[in-house]
Amino acid sequence: MQQFLKVFLDIVLWRRGPQDLPSSGLLVAITLVAYELVNLVQIALVDVSVSELLLYLVVDPLLLIGGLWLVMTLFGRKERWSQTVSAVLGCSALMGLVVSVPMVLLVGPRMASNPPAAVQLLALGLVIAFILVVGRIIQLATESNLLTGSAIATTYVVILHALAGMLRSSGS
Repeated sequence: MQQFLKVFLDIVLWRRGPQDLPSSGLLVAITLVAYELVNLVQIALVDVSVSELLLYLVVDPLLLIGGLWLVMTLFGRKERWSQTVSAVLGCSALMGLVVSVPMVLLVGPRMASNPPAAVQLLALGLVIAFILVVGRIIQLATESNLLTGSAIATTYVVILHALAGMLRSSGS
């Protein structure tokens, strides 16, 4: 397990890529569990509605996994799907655990709903880092370029943010 954590850290730091992970359904499952556990920790630290809970624990991973399947299919690289999904889920879980969870712990649950400008800038930096890391993973997996990979990652972020915004505005 420690070996995989090192690979995920190296992927986040742009030293390695999804090709350095095995093509394994078991690794996809393990990284999905890790991703969901980090989501649960983040959710436990802030107040969310039941619909937001479903969004982050069900819709988010389905959107991410399904979106990556679509991207890999469109680029003719379906054989790399499990490595790509494992890389994205594992790196996302690692980044969430190392950066996002401590950030929420520092600002507290009440301030998390209305954070000061400095915390908002830090959160924006985290989103940009996520887009760049996932963009690079997609770039390497599809043999495209960083702009294409980052555009795909940005599309995921925008869709998830729009869904969350719709839930919050509907008051659910």
